[in-house]
Amino acid sequence: MISAARAVVRPGVLAEVVSCPPLTLRQVRADRGTIGLCLVGTAAAPLGGDELQLTVDVAAGARARLVAAGASIAQGGASRMCTTVRVGEGAALDADPGALIVSAGARVDVTLSIELAASAALVWREVVVLGRTGEAPGRAALRWDVTRGGMPLLRQHVDLADDELAGWPGTAAGCRVLVSELRVGPDVDARTVVHGETAVTHRLTDGATLTTVLAPSTAAAEEMVVPATARL
Repeated sequence: MISAARAVVRPGVLAEVVSCPPLTLRQVRADRGTIGLCLVGTAAAPLGGDELQLTVDVAAGARARLVAAGASIAQGGASRMCTTVRVGEGAALDADPGALIVSAGARVDVTLSIELAASAALVWREVVVLGRTGEAPGRAALRWDVTRGGMPLLRQHVDLADDELAGWPGTAAGCRVLVSELRVGPDVDARTVVHGETAVTHRLTDGATLTTVLAPSTAAAEEMVVPATARL
């Protein structure tokens, strides 16, 4: 299945929304002045052969928040998930598009492309879980490509599809859950902080950090992520 969903947010208004199952976007309540969006899975996805594309465009001066109704479960072979985000001057996006659970026998290539204006603010959290409880881990390859003011901010590729790399201490060290949280904006306290053996915040540049947490379970990951981001 090839599916694409798109949302365009302008100051105070959801200017455009296009959904195509299994990717469905719904407007939900948010703080005043912020447009709330909820990503709803209206069919099982991603399945083997699926190519899913999500685009979020937050225009200059607009504010948006993206959440998910639940986790996505990848099953049955190879699939692709591509997300493209643009945030304009003085705009802000706070996004948590839900966990991706990669079940046994599945492989997902996940690509995230973010284009930020120089004065844009962003919080983007990505959660990947390799395997459901009691089953073998699935496989995933994750690529982030982030620019800010037209300049490269982050280029990252994490290969969790290779069994040897997934078990290597420099990658996932056998952990099932990977949480990545990118924070960008004029109010971000950009420091490198080691929160634990498998939790660290990296300073990317002024006003930009990337927090990475590895954990054996989502509950353990959350216990590490909340204090880590609170310190900053």
